[in-house]
Amino acid sequence: MPPRPPPSSTPEAVLLRRLSTIKHIILVLSGKGGVGKSSVSVQLALSLLSLEPNAKIGLLDVDLTGPSLPRMLGLQGHDVHASEDGWIPVYLDLRQPQDGERSNSKRQALDTSAFGQGGYLAAMSIGFLLSNASESVVWRGPKKNAMIKQFLGQVRWGTLDYLIIDTPPGKRCAKSTTLLS
Repeated sequence: MPPRPPPSSTPEAVLLRRLSTIKHIILVLSGKGGVGKSSVSVQLALSLLSLEPNAKIGLLDVDLTGPSLPRMLGLQGHDVHASEDGWIPVYLDLRQPQDGERSNSKRQALDTSAFGQGGYLAAMSIGFLLSNASESVVWRGPKKNAMIKQFLGQVRWGTLDYLIIDTPPGKRCAKSTTLLS
């Protein structure tokens, strides 16, 4: 029998350590699809950042079969990168153009170093991992739950003020809440 890993390196311990750096977790839930959960999630994130310019906000799309956050944020085609410490989310450039700079209507992804001490919006979605935006992932049960746990435990969010989780439709979305308990 192989030795058990130390308790601090188990997936559950890593998940708890990552979640412990998040002040507020907000789940956007509905039993029905097409009611605007993703729109509410994006607007909530942008509104919080508008009200609290120094807030560090994460936006997680766990709707694995219909990820829409990359499109809604104008970040299609951006990639998630892996590091030794986990996946690096895509950071949305919300800075206002400075004098003499032209406004770029297309949103861009930025490295975290561009934000300094200010607030930011970091996004993670399976949509960033698909090679084609029209692809879909059809996972159910344990595989789907494992991917959601992987998003929660392996994304390098850092310290967040808010993590907004856009959940999939259906009665099973309530199971997402059990992943956080």
